[in-house]
Amino acid sequence: MRTSILQRAFFAALLSALTAVPGIQAGGGSGFTPNADAADSWDNTATVTTSRGAVKGFEDTYTTWVWKAIPYARPPVGELRWQAPQDPDPWMETKQSTEFCSWCPQTGSDNGTTVLKGSEDCLYLNIWRPRSAEKNLPVYFWIHGGSNKVGSADPYIAATLAGRHNMVVVTINYRLGPLGWFTHPSLREGRDPLSSSGNYAILDIIQALAWVRDNIEAFGGNPNTITVAGQSAGGVNGLILMISPPAKGLFHRVISQSGGLAPKSVEEGEEYANSVIEALLVQDGTPLDQAAAERESMSNAQIRSYLLSKTTADFFAAASGLKGNPDVFNDGAVIPAEGADAFDDPAKYNQVPIIISTTSEEGKLFMYLFGVYTFFPKSLYQLIGKQGTQITRITGLDSLAYKMSAHDTQPGVYCSIFEYGQYRRFGYNAWPTDSGPTNRMSWAQALGACHGLDIPFNFGLIGTFSLLGGIEELIFREDNRPGWQALTDAIMAYNAQFARTGNPNVPGLPEWTLWPKTKLSPGPRFMIFDANDTGQLIHMSRTVR
Repeated sequence: MRTSILQRAFFAALLSALTAVPGIQAGGGSGFTPNADAADSWDNTATVTTSRGAVKGFEDTYTTWVWKAIPYARPPVGELRWQAPQDPDPWMETKQSTEFCSWCPQTGSDNGTTVLKGSEDCLYLNIWRPRSAEKNLPVYFWIHGGSNKVGSADPYIAATLAGRHNMVVVTINYRLGPLGWFTHPSLREGRDPLSSSGNYAILDIIQALAWVRDNIEAFGGNPNTITVAGQSAGGVNGLILMISPPAKGLFHRVISQSGGLAPKSVEEGEEYANSVIEALLVQDGTPLDQAAAERESMSNAQIRSYLLSKTTADFFAAASGLKGNPDVFNDGAVIPAEGADAFDDPAKYNQVPIIISTTSEEGKLFMYLFGVYTFFPKSLYQLIGKQGTQITRITGLDSLAYKMSAHDTQPGVYCSIFEYGQYRRFGYNAWPTDSGPTNRMSWAQALGACHGLDIPFNFGLIGTFSLLGGIEELIFREDNRPGWQALTDAIMAYNAQFARTGNPNVPGLPEWTLWPKTKLSPGPRFMIFDANDTGQLIHMSRTVR
């Protein structure tokens, strides 16, 4: 089966505009110059003037405009690699692109061979909005997933979401893997706290949010109504923005899907960085048993110069043979040293309304991609796929929801479980139960309500968003269209209302109640998103089946 972008991403492993971002322009400049004429500039035309120059958009489906590949930062190349992002250079001629920008560098598969894809010149964003004269539209800022190592904004075509729900939708690329998350004393020496953080990808996202704050009025968007949304690593990064001091004031709501928050230590990051340096030395001819000693003999200035001298291909070739790479560091500047415990103190995080969601069988995607269905007994597969997911949810979603809800100053906390596709021994199954990847396991059992299955529902992309290389056609069929279509419409309506008001409730749909303040509080906790062949089955529940 040919792998899709997101399949490779998930297989790899499973953030009122009040102030400028202090210090974000570490290498030069103090931030974007606000576009003073922006409020009066939107006139429903394809050409828009930003603070750096004019950009031309094009007509897209659902009566929308789309602007692709707008630079929000200078390319992080040369001396700018592993530094906080800087403002893009201004341009004189109108920029126009019918194509998305390059992916940020990442490893992928080409006919079974691991290859390097993308370019370091990748810090661009895309914008969709309705073709209308309406201004002050809510802004939906999407962060893609992919374990913070792979993926791009490309698959998230937002015409349906923007056109049907009257919003400005922004999708972004940000640095990935060891170019987005890399910390070492040689890269901290003599630098400001942000460029020393190692969390370059988070700084990219903050930079993109600052660009949106200063330019989105020119596209008819409201800079005081920005919702940060993301799934998987994108959901993680949305939560990070809530505890990140430099992100304060840049967003007003958060939707975190299948995220969580468990930052690594700087020490873990340094250990990994040292292993990359040693792998580079071996590539250059140093014997393996002498690489550590060679690295230890180098000064910080020498190591920094050595790292910056390497091409993207050199760097990824060295890193690819190593075990993973840590991401999201408790550096104390971009991410507080206490990590997720910052949510224990309302003064230590950015309090905004939030939706926290997960799927009921998250783990099954990874079990399927790793071929676990070929040798696990069905009963054990189900136990790990569903109950294992619930244990992870309790330590992730539930824990964060209780932390935030305990504070009287915290705006609304709403939680949901996506159950569509969940395997049921008795009852409705959206996936086929009479066929599967093996004779002894059905598609319903193998995949169920797995990680990522909710994404096309959030964008109205069922039938066009490939998560599993075409297997989706088995669950999204014509005979069950009324069910999944109604569920898609409802999920997008809830999210759009939340983006507008901070409260997801929509007339005509089931009421979505707040997460309780304590574990002993009575009443339901989760909005359950499900459907059958004929319609949506949305309801609040205290427990998850």
